[in-house]
Amino acid sequence: MKYRKPPFIIKIISLLFITLLCGELLQAQDVQVSAKLDSTNNIIIGDQVKLKLEVVCPNGTILMWPVIKDTIIKQIEVAGRTKIDTIYSADKKNLTLKQTYTITSFDSGSYKIPSFVFNYRFVKDTTSYSAATNELYLNVNTVAVDTTKSIKDIKSPLKAPLTFREVLPYLIGGIVLVAIILLIIYYIRKRRKAEPFISFKQVRKIPAHEIALQALKKLKDDKLWQNNKVKLYYVELTEILRKYIEGRFEVDAMEMTTDEITTIFRTIDIAEELKRKLKNILVLADLVKFAKAQPIANEHDLCLTNAFDFVNQTIPVTIDEDPVNIEEKVTNDDLKAE
Repeated sequence: MKYRKPPFIIKIISLLFITLLCGELLQAQDVQVSAKLDSTNNIIIGDQVKLKLEVVCPNGTILMWPVIKDTIIKQIEVAGRTKIDTIYSADKKNLTLKQTYTITSFDSGSYKIPSFVFNYRFVKDTTSYSAATNELYLNVNTVAVDTTKSIKDIKSPLKAPLTFREVLPYLIGGIVLVAIILLIIYYIRKRRKAEPFISFKQVRKIPAHEIALQALKKLKDDKLWQNNKVKLYYVELTEILRKYIEGRFEVDAMEMTTDEITTIFRTIDIAEELKRKLKNILVLADLVKFAKAQPIANEHDLCLTNAFDFVNQTIPVTIDEDPVNIEEKVTNDDLKAE
């Protein structure tokens, strides 16, 4: 039987496959991992030593760093760790990754630090690779004790700084003591002057009629209806009267209609003329606010005069007060003068 040479296309495909396979193997070999102790592998119980992990790989390598928790093995603990440091080569083709762990041990003996496995792959390559570091040994020795000498501390005791919580009780005690001394001094001074130990300042409550008269005077000075603000004029006028009625007669006038207010005043002991003036003001104000009525100038002045009369003539009279109100005369004279 004669040997047939494979077709040319098969040779090309085989050559490409071998090239890709060799490229992947070469690429996988470019990743180098290592682990080492920084100074020595012999320590005394409780001492610390640096464990350094290092990876050199092509730029763009997708690398999975091994997960190292609080212990490497049962007898070796991780006391601290740095962030992963990245260093690029001059041509940016390769990079070096480093991380340092601070490890310690509190059990004497010789312990093996196992290999750390790094999983990785390359861009546009679904194949996963892995590389393992070398194993290390850590020897933990006990402290040599000279039995001929007395036992003493390895290190002198450290002085811990005072905290605010420790000082706080003394601070509060000092403040209380100063406060007591000041109170005693204050009491002695009051006693010598025959004054009460605690005096309360009496705040005078402004009577409803004073508030109303002051508001009516301001409304007169604002000259709202003279500036074509007729509706606003009657809104403020009726609000002043309603607040006065609430304060003087204890009637919830702000929430009542005009008819409800006039009905309530049938049972209140004031002059019928004042009831009539109050009703006229409220009715005219409703016509302006809701029916867009336009009263003449004399009606505006008359409403304000009637409001002054209603307030002045319903002021409660006390023993120490003069029933004749001077402000009524002044305000009415001012209105007549205008």
